[in-house]
Amino acid sequence: MFSLIDIWGSIIIALFLVYRRICPPAPTSQIPVPTLSSNRGLKRPIPLPQETLDHIFSFFLTSLVDDLRFGTVRDYRVQKKCLMQEILAVAQCSKQFHEIMFGSLGRMWASCGLGLCSRKRCPSATASPARTVWIITAEQGCLPLDIDLSVHIILEIASINYHDGIQWSKKQQEFRRFRCVRAYPRSLRQLEILRSHTPEEEVIRLVSDCCPGLTELRLVRCTIFNDPKCWYWRTHTANQDHDYMRSYDPAAVVDYANNMALLLRRLPQLEAVHIGHYLISINAVLTHRTDPAHKRCHRITDMTDHIDGALVVSNLQFKANADEGPPINTSSMRLADKGLWADPCRQCDREFKEPIEAAERWAAGIMAAHFKSLKHVSFANFLSGGRVAPSSWLVGRQQRGPDLYVRTEDPSRPRSRRMQPMVRVGDRWEPSQVAQ
Repeated sequence: MFSLIDIWGSIIIALFLVYRRICPPAPTSQIPVPTLSSNRGLKRPIPLPQETLDHIFSFFLTSLVDDLRFGTVRDYRVQKKCLMQEILAVAQCSKQFHEIMFGSLGRMWASCGLGLCSRKRCPSATASPARTVWIITAEQGCLPLDIDLSVHIILEIASINYHDGIQWSKKQQEFRRFRCVRAYPRSLRQLEILRSHTPEEEVIRLVSDCCPGLTELRLVRCTIFNDPKCWYWRTHTANQDHDYMRSYDPAAVVDYANNMALLLRRLPQLEAVHIGHYLISINAVLTHRTDPAHKRCHRITDMTDHIDGALVVSNLQFKANADEGPPINTSSMRLADKGLWADPCRQCDREFKEPIEAAERWAAGIMAAHFKSLKHVSFANFLSGGRVAPSSWLVGRQQRGPDLYVRTEDPSRPRSRRMQPMVRVGDRWEPSQVAQ
């Protein structure tokens, strides 16, 4: 007996033979062979109009950004290089492609690193880019002060450097404060504020008024860790000047977290929040710099005096080398170089790891109790890389009858999930241990 495979094989061969009889192949001699002379008669391809190329590249960029869509606004700023590699692969094909590609990119993503939102090119309320830009990543000096970003009516993601909000006036011999942003668009969903000296209350009030639908807010302060050369820290050397350094004392943490939640209460859709505060006091800085157990972990020599007797031997020499910035009080402690904070300190871990972790867990839990939508909370962490990397806490809440439980979990550590019962006291939430 024949199998099905044999039968089908015979049918296919028969059909092929019938087809070759009806449509025989053309003789090889009849197939025209292209020659150099025949190519001369061909017309050159007609180049596409610039408007058509503009539309093509715009669609390409939109799909590219959608494919690379990141979870946080910080990722857009940090991972911009990945996007640029894809864009340059096309832009380097020709000068025309380069101009059209970056023109299209500028209408969608305004970035100072690309020269797309300088003071000269910052759009006014009537400029067309204001109706197309939906991402802005602006470094220091990129945007004029008191800018009205509400003209960007479809803006969704913004990373704005606020460092110019405070400037030294040599003529008046004092620091002057300026408003960085006058208004944000209602369309904004993810916002990052970098190197800010502006009080959090002022920023949060503006954001709450302008874009109550915000889902992510990152507030990064200018500190002695991320910018020790900032002129502001020359004349602000008292402990109270460093209000980004808080405390891990349980009662202080509960007060702090509830106060921050009340400030943010007009952002009911908030899913992720980073608060650039360290839940440890400024005394930890002095301890790390002066305590012998900590100094044994230093990889570099830490100079605490401005007049060290080696590079600078007198007050007169120190003043002779002064720059245009505010005068430095030579009796104050010299700020540590970034290099001192670059390496981890085993003694800091031994002394501060447990109380910092407990404080952050409590604060994240209290924030989660206030916001049903909240999924991620992070803080500035004194034990992180360079003392500037954020900590991270995944949070959630669960109602069990009349009782509220909050979940806190460090995503970098397995089996770190904890469920904590919370107690409502007026407009505050407290862990049950504190309430008792």
